Amino acid sequence: MAIAAVDFYVFSGTGNTLLVAQAMADVFRQRHVDVRLMRLEASDPAQADPSRCLGLAFPVACFSTYPFIWRFIERLPPGQATPAFMVDTLAGFSSGIVGPLKKLIRSKGYAPIAARQITMPSNYFPRRIDEAGNQAKRDRGCAKARDYAAAILDGRAKWRRLPLVSDLLCRLSRSKALVGWLHAHGAALSADPAKCVRCGLCAKLCPVRNITLDPAPVFGMACELCMRCLAFCPKNAITFAGKTGPVYRAVKASDLLSP
Repeated sequence: MAIAAVDFYVFSGTGNTLLVAQAMADVFRQRHVDVRLMRLEASDPAQADPSRCLGLAFPVACFSTYPFIWRFIERLPPGQATPAFMVDTLAGFSSGIVGPLKKLIRSKGYAPIAARQITMPSNYFPRRIDEAGNQAKRDRGCAKARDYAAAILDGRAKWRRLPLVSDLLCRLSRSKALVGWLHAHGAALSADPAKCVRCGLCAKLCPVRNITLDPAPVFGMACELCMRCLAFCPKNAITFAGKTGPVYRAVKASDLLSP
């Protein structure tokens, strides 16, 4: 199946997924594919163009991915046997996303052609930041992403499915109980008024618009714990349950806010 154009919807928490998507986009462009990198959280799924190959990139969270990403995919318009691929980034293991997502997009009229999971540095409350080790992991991850993009274009990539295990883990990750837990624990985020400079960056980065300024950040009950606000606060003013520690970020905040 020849691919001439790709709309690549990307959500990245602290930058790992963005790096992977950019590496793939570079290969697509080198192979003369028209690719548009789109900020998933800032895009209207109803406006997706079914005449262009659909790409989805996101981090793994709670065995699958964040609820707002599932909602985005569910609201995509019907496909026209539109080819689709996915890539996710993770620190360890997950089997609750690849199969269920294949099932979902196929039910919407898309043709799932490829899926890949790529290991990147952990960004969830790391005990320490190993810059050299993290850079090596990012380099390996981006190399795998480039190989994956070439495999998609060459027709060598696959989208496999493990029905029983995948479906069970997906149901758990999307259960009302877990979503409620995420929201409740998101309320444990707070900003230290002595450190906060009221720049508003946290509110701009929040994919679910859970943060308002009054004038310091106020955290609502819709948080899905992507940790963008904590990772990119320029003054390290945001804490989780009052705890402080090293934060991981792979890119600049401005990179996440670019079109």
